[in-house]
Amino acid sequence: MSNPAAVLQLLLQDNPNLFTTEGLSALLEDCICLKYPKRHKFTYPSLLNQQVYLSLANLGDGSNEDEEILRRILSDPKGWCMDAPAEVKEGGKFYDNMGKVFGPRFGTDLFLYHTVRDNIQKLQKRLGISGVRTRNISVRDRLFSFPTVEDQLITLDEDRVTLQQAVPEIIKYFVSLVQMQPAYKLFLVDREEQKTSVSVTAVENAASNVVIAEIYTESYNWELTGANCWRGKSVERLDPDEIRLTLHLDWDENKFIFFEAQHPNLSRFPWLDTAE
Repeated sequence: MSNPAAVLQLLLQDNPNLFTTEGLSALLEDCICLKYPKRHKFTYPSLLNQQVYLSLANLGDGSNEDEEILRRILSDPKGWCMDAPAEVKEGGKFYDNMGKVFGPRFGTDLFLYHTVRDNIQKLQKRLGISGVRTRNISVRDRLFSFPTVEDQLITLDEDRVTLQQAVPEIIKYFVSLVQMQPAYKLFLVDREEQKTSVSVTAVENAASNVVIAEIYTESYNWELTGANCWRGKSVERLDPDEIRLTLHLDWDENKFIFFEAQHPNLSRFPWLDTAE
């Protein structure tokens, strides 16, 4: 099955909402999970037919240039780049080493997925499907919704407007959470994960150059497993252990500012409680 239109019709039968942000995102998630068919509930079970998956990569009819590359990888995973330039050979060694960790088909699977993802992103752009979804969260009994980027999709020009316009409200929400009693301890976190205590003014002052703002929460139940060794199990709490704000300063994902709000109850962080 190498007809792209026929493949899309088949996927539409699996999920009529294929041509939406959520539909395309679910499609790519299914593609990532193809190696674990028994551990994942597929939105698009048609993908379990290998010919359907190959067709999403425009492979399967023997006429595509990429298919020769795929054939070479499958026939000789370790030596497929032997006639390539030196820098490509070096990259091949890297992926060979990765294959020892992830399995002998790692390079093939990676190649296929990236090809499928590129094709899905082209379809997304052609149809003008947003690469942004709405995330709903509830922290400290305060409900909030904000736009966030779908990692495997592209961000359209209109998405950038949506994301940037949402920044002030996201920062306002974060500040309100931190200031509720009992007030959280607020830190600026650098690239080495060193924390500096700051006030909410520092957060508000950082807002002017931000293009994307994101909020995440984390809570754990901790178990002592050895001397100064703790193992955490993720849990959900209305009053999270940590509330994190990530501020993106450019669209190229190169510049960030990180703030972390920490619950004042040190029993949430037993190693800190012991230290003091």
